[in-house]
Amino acid sequence: MNKQLYLFICLLLCLLTNAPSARCSVNQQDTRYYFQRLNSKDGLSQNTVHAILQDSQGFMWFGTKDGLNRFDGLTFRVFRKEGGTLGTNFITTLYEDTDGNIWVGTDIGVYVYSKETESFSKFTINSNRNTVISQPVTSILGDKAGNIWISVDSQGLFSFNKKTRKLQNYQFNGPGQMVTGNVTHFLFDSKGRCWISFYSDNLYYSDDQFKSLHPFLSDTGEKPFRDDIINKLVEGPDNTLFVGSSKGGLKEIDIQSNKVRNLLPMKDGKLPYVRSIAYYTDDELWIGTESGIYIYNLLSGKRNHLVHDEADSYSLSDNAIYSLYKDKEGGMWIGSYFGGLNYYPKGYSYFEKYYPKKEDNFRLGKRVREFCQGKDATIWIGTEDKGLFLFDPQNGKIQPFVDKLLYNNVHGLCMDGNFLWVGTFSKGLNRIDLRTGRVKNYQKGMREDDLSSNDIFSVCRSRSGTLWIGTTYGLHTYDRESDRFKRVEKLTGIFIYDMLEDDAGNLWIATYANGIYCFNPANNIWKHFVHEENNPYSLSSDRVLSVFQDTAKRLWFTTQGGGFCMYDKVHDRFEHYNSEFSALPSNVVFNMVEDNSGKLWITTNDGLFCFDPVTKAGKVYTVSSGLLSNQFNYQSAFKDRSGKIYMGTIEGFIGFDPASFTENRYVPPVVITDFLLFNRKVPVATKDSPLPKSISLLDAITLKSSQHSFSFRIAALSYQSPRMNKLMYKLEGFDKEWFYVRETPVINYSNLPYGSYTFMVKGSNSDGLWNATPTTLEIHILPPYYLTFWAFACYFLVVLATLYGVYRYLKNRSVQKHRLQMEKFEREKERELYNAKVDFFTQVAHEIRTPLTLIKSPLENILKENKFQPGVEEDLQIMSRNANRLLDLTNQLLDFRKTENNAFRLAFVECEIVALLKDIHARFIPLAKQRCIDFRMDIPLDSYVVSCDREALIKIVSNLFSNALNHAGGFIHVKLVTEEPAGWFSVVVANDGEIVPSEMREAIFKPFVQYNDKGKKQTSGTGIGLALARSLAELHEGTLMMDETLELNVFRLTLPVHHKETIRLHSEVPLAMEDVHATSEFIAPLYDILPVDQKTNDIEPELSNVQTKSNERKEVVLVVEDNQEMRGFLCRHLSPHYTVLAAADGQEAIEMLDTNYVNLIVSDVMMPKIDGLELCSRIKSDLSYSHIPIILLTAKTNVQAKIDGIRSGADAYIEKPFSIEFLLVSISGMLTNREKLHQAFVSSPFIGTSTMAITKADESFLKILNEEVERNMSDPEFNLDDLAASMHMSRSSLNRKIKGILDLTPNDYIRLERLKKAASLLQEGECKINEVCYRVGFNTPSYFAKCFQKQFGVLPKDFVNP
Repeated sequence: MNKQLYLFICLLLCLLTNAPSARCSVNQQDTRYYFQRLNSKDGLSQNTVHAILQDSQGFMWFGTKDGLNRFDGLTFRVFRKEGGTLGTNFITTLYEDTDGNIWVGTDIGVYVYSKETESFSKFTINSNRNTVISQPVTSILGDKAGNIWISVDSQGLFSFNKKTRKLQNYQFNGPGQMVTGNVTHFLFDSKGRCWISFYSDNLYYSDDQFKSLHPFLSDTGEKPFRDDIINKLVEGPDNTLFVGSSKGGLKEIDIQSNKVRNLLPMKDGKLPYVRSIAYYTDDELWIGTESGIYIYNLLSGKRNHLVHDEADSYSLSDNAIYSLYKDKEGGMWIGSYFGGLNYYPKGYSYFEKYYPKKEDNFRLGKRVREFCQGKDATIWIGTEDKGLFLFDPQNGKIQPFVDKLLYNNVHGLCMDGNFLWVGTFSKGLNRIDLRTGRVKNYQKGMREDDLSSNDIFSVCRSRSGTLWIGTTYGLHTYDRESDRFKRVEKLTGIFIYDMLEDDAGNLWIATYANGIYCFNPANNIWKHFVHEENNPYSLSSDRVLSVFQDTAKRLWFTTQGGGFCMYDKVHDRFEHYNSEFSALPSNVVFNMVEDNSGKLWITTNDGLFCFDPVTKAGKVYTVSSGLLSNQFNYQSAFKDRSGKIYMGTIEGFIGFDPASFTENRYVPPVVITDFLLFNRKVPVATKDSPLPKSISLLDAITLKSSQHSFSFRIAALSYQSPRMNKLMYKLEGFDKEWFYVRETPVINYSNLPYGSYTFMVKGSNSDGLWNATPTTLEIHILPPYYLTFWAFACYFLVVLATLYGVYRYLKNRSVQKHRLQMEKFEREKERELYNAKVDFFTQVAHEIRTPLTLIKSPLENILKENKFQPGVEEDLQIMSRNANRLLDLTNQLLDFRKTENNAFRLAFVECEIVALLKDIHARFIPLAKQRCIDFRMDIPLDSYVVSCDREALIKIVSNLFSNALNHAGGFIHVKLVTEEPAGWFSVVVANDGEIVPSEMREAIFKPFVQYNDKGKKQTSGTGIGLALARSLAELHEGTLMMDETLELNVFRLTLPVHHKETIRLHSEVPLAMEDVHATSEFIAPLYDILPVDQKTNDIEPELSNVQTKSNERKEVVLVVEDNQEMRGFLCRHLSPHYTVLAAADGQEAIEMLDTNYVNLIVSDVMMPKIDGLELCSRIKSDLSYSHIPIILLTAKTNVQAKIDGIRSGADAYIEKPFSIEFLLVSISGMLTNREKLHQAFVSSPFIGTSTMAITKADESFLKILNEEVERNMSDPEFNLDDLAASMHMSRSSLNRKIKGILDLTPNDYIRLERLKKAASLLQEGECKINEVCYRVGFNTPSYFAKCFQKQFGVLPKDFVNP
């Protein structure tokens, strides 16, 4: 009972202290001063700071008893006597003149620091009294005229005129003067009067440059400063003067009335010992004393005394204050005797700090975790190390709540009427009756209505009065009637971390590993949200630490490692915010609270983050900004009724009013503080130094070529929150973008190439305000010595010497060079001569080709009758043979030009090579016998099938046989060599003619090169036969060369057995003689060898094939010829075999194509309106007609004309005169080959549609067509109309196009593609036959099997299991 009464009385006292009547009348606690400390541990040379100065660049300078320090906000640069130009380490005072030089007062005189050279020079000018400053300097000031005034112990006062460089010495201890010579301080006021004080003497003034000196007398006629030591004089407002002294404290003098009054109170019967005075604002004066700092308000007269507290790291570091200085940002620097530096930044953001203090007996816990609004304006605070506290924000008092039942590790707080619920870690749940102070404890039990865990992490009271308790093992509700708990089975075993009831009455439950649960009590519905790795709109992490709803009804969730996120109710998704895409300092986010302006204040593991949900902008606050710690604690964010925000850290808690924060508009100057070469600092203005003056003052720098690796140390000279300043840099000419400076402000560049660069750097303050103009430095890296002017001069001389040597060398070899040039000239002339011969031949042929055609074709018809008088037939045969020879020579030249221009296209088919070689061999036997040459073949195989272009192979072998016959002495041996393992076969042709020299064995395969057996016999030929043969062999991916043996001339043709693009024809037969005769112009030598009757008879089989077609459906051939006789001749001979359409020019032909179905076009080249080449080009580029084969007939035989014809898309190019039988065979061959390709395509399940393409346009069309059918393969209703719509073509155009290319109707093509796809699927074996049937668009398996057998000759089941 006594214990309960005691607790009640304590609680009552706590509440009474918060009553309005108990508030302090004087708000001494309104402003609390938190100082930042800098001492020797941070780089300061010594902890006694006598003098402080900020120079014009923005650097802070601190004079100590052991060195001078320059500070840029992050690092100190120390100047000492040792290793430098400063003559002593004892610094007494500092001053910067109008030129930027820093005057340093020391114990042995004055030193002047030059910023340009970064060095000190002793001031040794003799005065008018022939004296030199050599004693301790007490003060240095400047007047309005720019003169420097220096007070020196025992030497009086000095005045230095910078213009005249003269030093005036004023001594006051001469005869008749009643003052000592030791000047302690002096001051020039705004009216030009000089106030001066002497050691243990009175205060004096002079209005006439010390011609007269007057003691100061008060209005009562006394000398108030007699026997006192004046340490500081400061001019005050309204014609006043503040005087700080060792005995008299701080006095204010009214200069007009000479009234004197004390501003500081006495302590222990003595006034404070004043050493320094400085304005903080116009109305606030800071006074440094031996007993701390007094802050005096000039308007109210109120004083605040700040002293050192050993237990408070934010208090003054020492009570003995020697110097005060206000910087350009408005911050106050304080130099102490033992404690180094203290800095009080201007309060742009003011954070009150609450942490264990000596004055509170260290009762407050450090690990603040929970806040809860108490009655009236009090706040309950839960800590993890010292339990529960009650905080009164109005007077700043914090009272502990102690009870033996209450554990000191508090994890949850909740007000419930007159009760306060307190959750603890490991000690269960507590309920405090605030009326009596009684505590009731609830522990984990075995019953269903007991708590499931003693670790209580969250307590939440809904608006309906339901009390929810979250533990590490589930969720409970409290039954007030039974005073027991009910478990929520849905969340059994779940670690509950936080709870919140939103505006709609939904309960949001944050869990530590299971995401978020949302419970709607109205309909008893649960929703669960978790993180999904591949869903960017899911919860950012399953470790959710807190839930918060702002005034805009937005729900926010903080997570452990996933930043924070917002729930979008409309789209039921989450919007993420993390450190990768925003300024958030850490992804470990503890809690958040909203201020009165709608901004969110978010606690993290590495600082405080202010976030604007509307603009998405954010700002970070850290220890540098005034925080107690960068690491906050869980569940530790709270806003009271006045709008003030409190947040707990691991070192205590902070309080702040966001409305009082102002923006820091000070833009820090950015300077380059150091320049380093190869990580070594470069001295200034020394021998071999690239720095003529300080790097911070340079606009440009020139470096040697070897000095290509260097570094800059840069700084943004803002001291408000120096570690929050940001720096960006860019080396123009090397960097493509700006880069942020990270931890250390050192920027490194290495191995830069010589040239000119511009180094640019800019900085921002702690509020992100950037410099408008960056600091720049031009950098010029000289070229290496070997790229200098003198080097190039040497190079020039070397080149001249070399040229002279080359000249001598060339002159000595002039004869040899002349010979080589003559040989080259002769070869070129030979080639020009040959080209001229070919050009002449083609020009003549151009004139006679058309009439020669009308002669040659009737001549062939006459020869076929075989009824002639003796001698006539032989004459006719001679005429035909020579006409054909002329035609064959020109054809061979065209083939060679085709291979040179890569226009020769091969069609690989399976060919029976043994039969082919024997047939070609048989044609050369008569000539061999005539020349008494033993022409033998060694073929051990009866049959051997290879993949090749038959026509091209005939040309290669024929040229090899012809070459052998022209050069053989007595025998020719031909051998077929097969190399099955390697997949190659070879045709070896050997003869015993004059051995070709080794140096000529490669040359003979070049165009226009012939080897003439050293003149022993003359051989015929053009010199392109072997070149053409090699080109065709290479198109086969094979080789043609001579063996190295010198006993025989051995030519070896090596070709692959198989090619990927081989077309397997439906009715494959061994190559017979008709295949050789199909294109008689391919074998140039045959017309020189064979009798005419044999040649004519050989063509009969092909003509019989043409005639056979007359009994079947006739193909339509369009003849385009402007010569009426030639057009009539062609129509007359083609009509028996084909349906012939005739057009007089290209324009008429195009019009006929629009109204007629045409299988093949025979066109002249030279025609009016639209010539043959343009007609061919138009047809091949028009998708509707590009499939139609075109044969060009022309009298133009020059190579370029043939090239133009091939490039325009012609399928064959026949020169006039031509054989009408050859034209018929060519037409029949093209149409027959198309038919064979069609049969192979239709009957083979694995030959693709692309093999039917003749042109690129057809290939593109078939590719798109195939893709459309593939896309709709499974649709059984897909038909011609659907296909035409998807191809964006009319039914008729599509039908004509498919019919022309594939000789199929569109519906037949669709069915064929379905069956080919089915065959492919069946071969893969992954689908059953029924599955394949439906996948390819057939409705019934039976119909599918029927179609499959009809198309490929085998049932699907037999195709799968052959």
